[in-house]
Amino acid sequence: MKVVGTNKRKECDINRGTEVVGVDASNDGGRKRQCRNGFIRYFGEVVRQIKANDGMACITKEIRKEIGSTYKNLPPEEKCRYKSEAKRVGKSKIGKAKFPTRCAPDRLAAAVLQLTDEQRVVVREMGFGSLLQLNCGRLKRNLCGWLVEKIDIARCILQLNGVEVELSPKSFSYVMGISDGGKPLQLEGESSEVCAYVDNFTPTSRGINITVLAGILQKLKSADDQFKVTFMMFALCTILCPPGGVHISSGFLFSLKDVESIPKRNWATFCFHRLIQGITRHKEEQVAYVGGCLLYLQMLYFNSIVYGKLERDRSMCPLALWNVNEIKKLMKWIDSKGGFDSHQVI
Repeated sequence: MKVVGTNKRKECDINRGTEVVGVDASNDGGRKRQCRNGFIRYFGEVVRQIKANDGMACITKEIRKEIGSTYKNLPPEEKCRYKSEAKRVGKSKIGKAKFPTRCAPDRLAAAVLQLTDEQRVVVREMGFGSLLQLNCGRLKRNLCGWLVEKIDIARCILQLNGVEVELSPKSFSYVMGISDGGKPLQLEGESSEVCAYVDNFTPTSRGINITVLAGILQKLKSADDQFKVTFMMFALCTILCPPGGVHISSGFLFSLKDVESIPKRNWATFCFHRLIQGITRHKEEQVAYVGGCLLYLQMLYFNSIVYGKLERDRSMCPLALWNVNEIKKLMKWIDSKGGFDSHQVI
């Protein structure tokens, strides 16, 4: 599976860059991790000292090797100190790990701020005007992790302290302000049909890199077909249908190549089912990253709470209603009531 493969590559990259010193192959995994974390702790301390003395210093491969060699020759009691500190830090972080997802509303919001008036008009014409009002800041990952655990996949129900909230394409459409046009998405076809966009986005075997899309979008100042396709791809990979890795499938181009048909696609239904698929894989297949629009769950939760400190305009979709300041106030109120699990919240 693609997501699992990406995670494995990341794990390998980390292990290659970390020297495990003084650990016998017969030792258990816990001792290996402790030694590795001890070195990381030491390495970080040395690098900080180097940077403090010379802000322009570059940590080259030779310097890394020298640091590794120095750590290897430290007296046992010195190594023990770094291992103990690493273990203590690790314990303090238990239960505070960030929920793994690529859903990044703040990234899309930053891109939206750079759009011209003409570009904003065509975004509305495509049926995605709600994204222009996006101002919720970063995704609340701890909240989203809690919400994912509260979902009954079989029934498509979010269980909130005794209250059941239905999850559906209709709900997704209301919360995110995105409609179904009646036409299903097309994710396959002849490569010649999308070759112009493929050449521009330079995809790899894993798909189109999100950073590449961001760079192209930033440079576009016209509101032509190229902009429409680029904006849609960026919106899909940042909030509407984020993948598990840093690449989005070029298959989406088959649904975007005819820009006139973009508003006619069933975006709400498709994105909703991709989210459910991502949550299912996370729960049942132990896939680390949760693909899909977790922002929908966050906004649905905010809109389901009995909270009287925000005047709600029912003509506005929740995506536009909940901004950074209102969310900050709400999160503070939730904490005052005892947290997400408190029955005083719902």
